[in-house]
Amino acid sequence: MNKIVSMLLLAIFMAVSSPSAMAYWEEGKPQENQTVANIKTLAIAAPLYTEKKGYPTLEEYINILNTRGAKVSPKKYKVVPYDVIAKGILQTTGKDLYTLNRIASVRVFRNNIAQYADAYVVPTVTTSKRTVLFFDVHSAETNDLLYTYEIILASDELDDVKTYSDMVSLFYDALGAEISTQKSNQEAEAKKARKEREKAERQMQREREKAAERAGK
Repeated sequence: MNKIVSMLLLAIFMAVSSPSAMAYWEEGKPQENQTVANIKTLAIAAPLYTEKKGYPTLEEYINILNTRGAKVSPKKYKVVPYDVIAKGILQTTGKDLYTLNRIASVRVFRNNIAQYADAYVVPTVTTSKRTVLFFDVHSAETNDLLYTYEIILASDELDDVKTYSDMVSLFYDALGAEISTQKSNQEAEAKKARKEREKAERQMQREREKAAERAGK
């Protein structure tokens, strides 16, 4: 469903933009009734990426995800490369994600990822009339979708390592900002709830004291 909406947005973007003055389009969406506030470790899942001549190779894109992930401040969250997860799963289960077919490797990854991270991101790149980069963040425990981030490249942007690197960094930064925002909101809500609880306790104490005074008369 998210991909269909994105394609519609892509069509609108192409229709209303002039070829000479376009910038990339981006949007991050936290999912309703879900939170990313508790993410401390983010694993990279196997990208959905089809190689095309003149574009970065799959190996190059994976390297971009890893190197840009390594630059994320540990104060925000830690990014764990796919190969690290694959090695861990091989050691604990004997199953090699690199030799399994796509469906089987995804199933094994999802069944074991909670041992290594709080969440994982599935990077997807589509290259038709415009290049679109998707980043879907899922809970490692439940596999529920928590957050999506999408970027549509401008027609004059090159599909090269530098452009993809910049776009991947935008995702990591956006996720970090969303985590910080949700944490702040949670802390504010907890503070408000604590004050309301303390107020109710004081009110109850006053009512008890008044009741005790009336009983003593």
